Amino acid sequence: MSDHLSTQLLDRYHERRLEPRELLALDDHLATCAACRDMMRDMEPRRASLLALRAGLQTVRPTPDHLQKEQLAAYTEGHLDEVDRELAESHLESCAQCAAQAQELRDSAGKRARIFPVSAPVETSPPALQTRLIAAWERLLSIPQSLRIAAVCAMTALLVIAVVLWLRSETDRQEIVEHPPAPQPSVTPPQGPQPERPTPTFRALNDGGEQITLDSQGNVTGLESLSPADQQRVKTALTTGRVQTPKALRELSDSSAPSMGRPDGSAFTLIRPVGRIVESDRPTFRWRPLGGAIAYQVTVTDPEAGYKEVAASPELQDTKWTVEQRLGRGRIYNWQVIARTNSGEIKAPAPDAPEAKFKVLEQAKANEVARAKRAYTRRRLVLGLVYAEAGLLDEAEREFEALVRANPQSDVAKNLLDDLRAGRRKR
Repeated sequence: MSDHLSTQLLDRYHERRLEPRELLALDDHLATCAACRDMMRDMEPRRASLLALRAGLQTVRPTPDHLQKEQLAAYTEGHLDEVDRELAESHLESCAQCAAQAQELRDSAGKRARIFPVSAPVETSPPALQTRLIAAWERLLSIPQSLRIAAVCAMTALLVIAVVLWLRSETDRQEIVEHPPAPQPSVTPPQGPQPERPTPTFRALNDGGEQITLDSQGNVTGLESLSPADQQRVKTALTTGRVQTPKALRELSDSSAPSMGRPDGSAFTLIRPVGRIVESDRPTFRWRPLGGAIAYQVTVTDPEAGYKEVAASPELQDTKWTVEQRLGRGRIYNWQVIARTNSGEIKAPAPDAPEAKFKVLEQAKANEVARAKRAYTRRRLVLGLVYAEAGLLDEAEREFEALVRANPQSDVAKNLLDDLRAGRRKR
């Protein structure tokens, strides 16, 4: 990212079109750059005005007219002339409502045709008959008067025949409609809208004042305030009942808290960090006291650099020490404590014991954890899942314990805590 944020990036931020990594980088930049924060505040009034103008334009946008039912019926039956048909088709291309109504009329007509088949209609319907009579009358006026009487008689006979044929065709149609073929026996489904049955909720818990539920269809509610990535984290955890931890913890699994036994029963033991991932790049080391120890000294080495010493403490009287310089993020280190006694030096871990390893959290993961801590101060569930995915198991266990206390009757909260603890015991 450049020294300052671009207006295009801020526009995408306001429109919620940033990728998760871009959002994290922007959030980190705003935390340290006052100029960009001021620019973002200045953009708010302009964006509000633009949105108000856009809403106003949308409000005054005219609503398109719709075709009348008679026009739709004439269109689907093919009774419109060429001009009216083109106008109707042009409207249907831009009006989804009228297009849907026209399709319903077509489907209904097709269904009636399949259920009640009839022969081809005789072109003796009243509109066609009227048209022919008018044309015949015009032709009658154009012939000589001496022939008009015979022509009138012929027209009268044709009219009588046409009316008889039309009435007969209508009678046949009514008989067909009134006597449809007997339907095959079948179970008739209930008509009308059926009342929706509520989907039972089988997992629910309270997380920071928000009620989170998961039903049997896999639908989760109560996550609207979370980012899409965090919503997916919570949904996966509720669905599977499992807590995700990084594979990097397996590289540290051969570490333990080694001790050096003494005849008087005392033990020299390292406490933390041993076999852990630490969030800070200046971690604090703790160990149990050794009886008879005069002073302690801590050394930190880098195995990938040939066990080069990267930090060392002065002689200490206390049983804890915070490294003064920053350690490299994403790297694995070893550490050891030497206790000086009157009889000599004792090391923990001993030379023949497993190494005491720890890893400093990667920068990207550290940024994600910092973002979650700022955004979800009271959301124990999502914080615990973010901590666990980063490998910060002590912090994750603390959040899940608080979640169980807030939901003493919830099995899902207890299951997540048990799964995290079981995973720690295996490593």
